[in-house]
Amino acid sequence: MFRTAACAAALLLAVACTQSSGDAPEPDGTPQHGGAATVLLPGDARGLDPYTANVANQADGSRLSALYDVLLWSDPATGTVRPQMAESLVPDREARVWTLAVRSGITFTDGTPLDAEAVKRAWQKHLDPALRSAAAAVVQPLRLTVVDALRLTIELPSPNANFDRTIAHSLNFVPSPRTLESAESLAASRTAPVGAGPYTLSAWVPGSHMTFERNARYWQRDRPYLDTLTFRVDADTGVAARKIDSGEADAVVTSDPIMLAEARELGLSVDEIPLNGGQMIAFNTRAQPGRVLTDPELRRAVALSLSTDEINRRFSDGKGRPAQGIFDSSSPLANIQLAVPENDPVRAASMFAAITDNGRRPVAITFAVPSNPKAVAIAEYVKDRVETASNKAVTIGLEVDDIPGYTQRVLFDLDFDMAIYSLWAEDAEPTLYQFLHSKSGQSNLTGYQNPEVDAALEAARLSADRAVRTEAYTRVQVRLINDVPMFVFQEALAGAVTGPGLTGMQLFNDGLVLWDRIGMRR
Repeated sequence: MFRTAACAAALLLAVACTQSSGDAPEPDGTPQHGGAATVLLPGDARGLDPYTANVANQADGSRLSALYDVLLWSDPATGTVRPQMAESLVPDREARVWTLAVRSGITFTDGTPLDAEAVKRAWQKHLDPALRSAAAAVVQPLRLTVVDALRLTIELPSPNANFDRTIAHSLNFVPSPRTLESAESLAASRTAPVGAGPYTLSAWVPGSHMTFERNARYWQRDRPYLDTLTFRVDADTGVAARKIDSGEADAVVTSDPIMLAEARELGLSVDEIPLNGGQMIAFNTRAQPGRVLTDPELRRAVALSLSTDEINRRFSDGKGRPAQGIFDSSSPLANIQLAVPENDPVRAASMFAAITDNGRRPVAITFAVPSNPKAVAIAEYVKDRVETASNKAVTIGLEVDDIPGYTQRVLFDLDFDMAIYSLWAEDAEPTLYQFLHSKSGQSNLTGYQNPEVDAALEAARLSADRAVRTEAYTRVQVRLINDVPMFVFQEALAGAVTGPGLTGMQLFNDGLVLWDRIGMRR
C-alpha cells in the first residue's frame, strides 16, 4: 500500500513539475502590467511573520501568500498538489522520506537566497516555545537534512502518503533567515516582513489598511502584474459585493453564501470551492480548572437545542448548506448517511435538567465570538436557544473580540468554553487530521482525545486510495457523532468575488489567493 501511494504521489508531482508554476489566465482575460487593486478583509493582522499570523483565508493567509509566495499549492479544481517555489517534492517507496527541491535563483527581498537551508531554518523556528506556533506539532517529529544548496530531505516518523498536503497547508511560508537571527529581528518582521513573494509591504495603518508594492526581485520576472495591492480592513462584510460593484473595492474572499449569491446577481465574477470543515461551535473539551464542557452529554444537549436549518434560514437567507458533520456532503470521503443529532429541544431540556439537577447545579459557559455582525447574531441565537431549553440552568456569556483579540483568545490562549469557529479544508489531510488528532498540539482546538479517531486518521493518511480513506473517515464520523467535540451548523465554502477590472483569480488550498497571476484586464 505504501509503495502504491508513494508512486502515485511522485507521479502527480512529477507531472505538475513539468508544467509552469501556474496556469496562465485565459487569453481574453490576460492581465496587463500595472495598476492597483483593493482587497477587503474583515480584520487586521496580529503580525505578518509566519509564526504569529492567522493563515485562514479570511484572516492573514492571502496577505502572507502575497509577501512570501508558497512552496506548493493544492489545486481545488483537480485535488492535486502543485509546485510553486518548490521545483519538486518526491517521496521514497515507503512515503516515509520525502525530498524537497527548491527552484534555483530565488532570493528574499533582502538579497538572501531562498535555499534548502533557509527552508530548514524557517520550519525549525516553529519549535520555539515562545512563539506557540500551531505548526510546532507538525515539525517536531521531522528529521530535516540539507543534501545540497537546493535539496532538503524530510524523514517522517511514519509513512504518510499525503505529506505534500501538510507542507502546502502548514509549512508553506518561508521568511528570510535574517529575520530569525534574534528575538528582536523576528519581532521586527511582524511589521516589516521579509519574504520572496510577489509583493512587499510598503505601509501599514493599523485597523485601516496595508499597502503592498510590486517586488522587483520576484523570481518570476514577468510577474506580478499589479504595481500596488491594498488590503483594506472592513468588518462590514455583508456589503462587500456592493462595494466591489460600485468600484470602491476590487476583490474579497468570503465564506458567506449570501454575499456570493448577491455578487452573482450583480454580475460580478465569483470563484467558489466547496470544502470540508464548516462553520461550527467548537467545544473546549479539556479537563482543566474552570472548563465546563468536558461532559459529552452537556455538549450533546447544546447541539440538540439548535437547528442547522433555522440557522441557515435566519443568518444565511437560506442560501447556505446546513451541515451534517465535518465533511462536505459532496466530498467523496464522506458517508452522507451519517449526521449529528440536532433540533430536538424537548430532549435537550430533559438532558439539561439531569445535568444541572433541575437547576440546583447551574452551569455558566463562556462563548468566544469574533466581532462581526453575523457571528454575534448567531452567538445570540445559540445563547437564547440553550438558555430557553435549560430554563436558564445553563447560561452563556458572550465574549466578543476583534479579530486579533479573538485569535489570541481562541487559537493561542485556548481561553473559551465554546467558540464560533470556521474550518476550511479542501481535503481531510492535513487540516482535519490536525484538528482532531490528540497529538496535534494547539491545532487540536477542542482538545479532543479519542484513540479510535487517532487510529482512523492515521490509517487514512497512509493511503492515497479513496476507498481506504473513506472507510477510515467513516469511523471518524461515527465517533464524532458520539462524542460531539463540535457542532457544525453550515457546510464550508470559500469564494472570491472580483470586479470587472480584475482577471487571473486563482484560489488555492482552502481559499487563499495566488497573487502572482492577478492583474487588470486589458
